[in-house]
Amino acid sequence: MIPEEETGFDLASYRCICKVGYECPFNSMKNYFEGALIEREYAKMLRGEINAYENMQCRSIDQQLEPRYYSSDCVQNQSLMVSLSSIEIIPLLPEHRQSVINLLMSSFFLQEPLNEMLQFDIPHEPLSWVDCTIDGALHDQCSFIAIDTTSPCKDIVGVILNGISDRNHEAPNMEFPSAKLQFIFSLIDQVSEGYDLFKLYNTNLLFHCDIINVDEKARGLNLSSRLITKSLEKAQELGAKGASVVCSSLFSRKAFIQHGFQVINELLYSEHEDSRLKNMGMHDRCTLLARSL
Repeated sequence: MIPEEETGFDLASYRCICKVGYECPFNSMKNYFEGALIEREYAKMLRGEINAYENMQCRSIDQQLEPRYYSSDCVQNQSLMVSLSSIEIIPLLPEHRQSVINLLMSSFFLQEPLNEMLQFDIPHEPLSWVDCTIDGALHDQCSFIAIDTTSPCKDIVGVILNGISDRNHEAPNMEFPSAKLQFIFSLIDQVSEGYDLFKLYNTNLLFHCDIINVDEKARGLNLSSRLITKSLEKAQELGAKGASVVCSSLFSRKAFIQHGFQVINELLYSEHEDSRLKNMGMHDRCTLLARSL
């Protein structure tokens, strides 16, 4: 355990444990969602955003000690950035569940444009949907993760959660209590309404991507493209003749278009009645994309 006086990190009931090149908040239990969130706030503090810590009992961080004890996600710390050669793309397995959840809670639900705007109560509010999505991804066996092979814990720095829809088997109707999730689902329903992709691609099996997310410290390494490539190859092996995705981010839309996806329909936020969608900047639409396989 790092002595309290050396870390500059002092929550009322928590201490820090240090591994080589890595800091794990909340003792050694790095899988706790709260740990992932504290790491993000800690990184903000290192960048001088002190206001993020107004509600925490903290001391100032000793910048001279920081490099020894803390592996932040700040782009300034170039020596700790993930390199392209260290990333391996492998199939999603049950033992990856908790690490994938951690990544989504600390990255996807904080930074994806719609999620950022809606401000989910993390981890509690989206957890049941995430669990359900991972269950489906594990069942359909066409999802992948990106692993940093040089990190001490083989950190997951990217994930794509996919599924296969069968025309002859109606998907179960899952209900989630979150009004924010229901709002996102309503946008997906609106942009997808009236488009029969099974008929369009003359197939009984349709591949769909539910989530693609890359940790900010591993962005710029073309990981989204590699994850999509692996997924489409597997979908073809499983007999899917078409693929679809609904994108609410400009960056994910561009990534899928680069892989041959075409715009089937768009829902422009400027034309939507919900005022929360009026100031989404470059992420100004929800897009249904698809392609044949």
